[in-house]
Amino acid sequence: MKCERCGGRGYIEVEETCPNCNGSGKAKSFDPKLTAELSDEQISMFARGICGVCRGSGKVKITRICPECEGSGKVNTCKLCGAKIKGNADLCPKCRRKPHAYQLRNSCGIEDVRLNRVYVGKVSGVTDIGVFVNLNKRLRGLIHRKNLGNAKLSENEDVLVKVSNIRPTGEIDLVLMPMNDYAVIEVSKEAPLIKISESGDCAGKLVEIRGKVTHIKQTAGPTVFTVIDESGAINAVAFEGGDRAYPEIKVDDVVKAVGIVRRRDAKPQLEVLEMERLLGKEAYEIQRSIERELEKKSEPIFRGFLIESDVLERLKEEMMNVAKELRKAVFESRPVIIRHHWDADGVCSGVALEVALVDLVEKVHPDPEAKYYLVKRKVSRAPFYELEDVVKDLDEALEDMEKHGDKIPLVVLADNGSGCEDIPAVRQFLTFGADVITVDHHFPDEEVDSYLLYHVNPYKAGGDSNYTAGVLCVEIARMVNPDVEGLEFLAGVSVVGDRSEGEVLKYVELSGYSKEELYDASLALEFEGFYLRFRSASGIIHEILGFGRKDRQKKLIEMLSSYAKEAIEAQLKTAMSGLKVQQLSNGVALAALDVENYTRKFTFPPPGKLTGEVHDRLKSDYSKVVTIGYGPDFAVIRSEGVELDIPRLVRELQEEIPDGGVEGGGHLVVGSIKFVPAKRKEVLSKLAAKIGAL
Repeated sequence: MKCERCGGRGYIEVEETCPNCNGSGKAKSFDPKLTAELSDEQISMFARGICGVCRGSGKVKITRICPECEGSGKVNTCKLCGAKIKGNADLCPKCRRKPHAYQLRNSCGIEDVRLNRVYVGKVSGVTDIGVFVNLNKRLRGLIHRKNLGNAKLSENEDVLVKVSNIRPTGEIDLVLMPMNDYAVIEVSKEAPLIKISESGDCAGKLVEIRGKVTHIKQTAGPTVFTVIDESGAINAVAFEGGDRAYPEIKVDDVVKAVGIVRRRDAKPQLEVLEMERLLGKEAYEIQRSIERELEKKSEPIFRGFLIESDVLERLKEEMMNVAKELRKAVFESRPVIIRHHWDADGVCSGVALEVALVDLVEKVHPDPEAKYYLVKRKVSRAPFYELEDVVKDLDEALEDMEKHGDKIPLVVLADNGSGCEDIPAVRQFLTFGADVITVDHHFPDEEVDSYLLYHVNPYKAGGDSNYTAGVLCVEIARMVNPDVEGLEFLAGVSVVGDRSEGEVLKYVELSGYSKEELYDASLALEFEGFYLRFRSASGIIHEILGFGRKDRQKKLIEMLSSYAKEAIEAQLKTAMSGLKVQQLSNGVALAALDVENYTRKFTFPPPGKLTGEVHDRLKSDYSKVVTIGYGPDFAVIRSEGVELDIPRLVRELQEEIPDGGVEGGGHLVVGSIKFVPAKRKEVLSKLAAKIGAL
């Protein structure tokens, strides 16, 4: 305890009668020995008959050692009754006469062991020479066989022992000291309290840190606690032989940890000797300090958009909010799940966010493996967040929460997440406290906004689907981590892969590649993505997108795009033979392709891609054309020169065929519809009639 008398200074100021004027305050002379201690002003006061020593007050202040704490600045209290005691004693005279034993906490070393004291220990081994007793995790002594008498001890048995000798080699000799009704006094070593950012300069030293636990990882060896304070983060490693260390401590608890700083993979980590949870005012102040600093660190870094755009400027605030949320997740060790569509635009969206976040994790997180469990990029085969995906994500998240104490993740839906069809999956995640963010360029349904934390969509800022999800995610990734390079290429691939037009074509120029090269890269992504199925496969995808060896990137794109082009041409030969084109009364050419019977199954390109390729060849012959590629339970729609509104058509079909199981969506003029096989004929005929009535 801090001494109340001196306020922890170790000295006090007392007021006494001035020895020069005997308290009168008047004097015409002074002891010459005082001259060096007096200022010119004080010396001049004597000429006026005023005592310059006390300045005429008759009193002087003298500094003396505090009698309460004897100069230490601290007042000890009895560890049993709490009474104040002078000096460095642990117990007051009264309690010292009672039976008691000392319990050494793990921070204590041999320098803290005292001769003739009784300690609580645990038997660690019974041998021919005697019984070994652990006084804590760092200290062990021996009860020689000759000192055991008739006592029979077994491993893990608690015993009371007295220290009879400490040898120069550090060996501790013990003797049994059985007692009844004794009190236990805990002994903990005081370690200097440091900020986590200072740990790099404390290698090999015993220190104390205080902060918040943000992640707990159980390994076959130690339990690894990630602890943050306002200055940084550190891994606190506690060894319990493969068991969970300190099971009472959970994620988000504020703790005090004492241990020795070591270096691992060039980063400091704390080998924990003691850890305990802090409560009350102290914990609250630490929590508030961390939160204030976290808010500052999470602020996005905006250095301007890659292109000048009014649409992007209007989306800036929402994009900054998303970037802040992503940065905050990294600093809080909150997992981020990035779910994106499997096409070139979707892949570029997901990878842009992934590389920015992973690079940030590697810079600020003390765990070198954190990038594998904090950032997870996953592929959605459907152009929306379907229940099959959310079940997998949710199950994995809950398992990680159970095993490692992970927080419920932040979910980012890229190139999907704007439609009503996304709501069932989103609601399922929200039930468990997750936050969901959408970055998309499909026409949005207003209803979905009530379930999203943030929704970045060009339609909300006067734009359209030409502003691809890849473009939006690249700009957000630059706000999250402006140091990441190569994002311009992703934006260019996204724009060309999604056939965007308008001012976003500036991203093609920024990429440094031609349209043909970017198109080949998008083909390579979709070809590889088709055969990867549901795997994100960051390794091969990153190579294609330039985050590996550049020479290998070029070879990969050339090879994979050539495979894709050959496969497309092969499929087109059979597909065109089954194509039926009908000229509608409103001047629209309606092309119908039976992809079930005129294409090979389970090979590239899939029905959506093939329908798009057929549609591209028809555009040169017809100014107004709608192409429908249909299968047993689906239809893919592409259009040119026709003002379609596919989401509206889906809603109308749902009302007109309530038992048809109609679902779908997409862009206004590009999308897909699902239905039950038995209603295919009715759905397709009504769809054709609606197109003819435009």
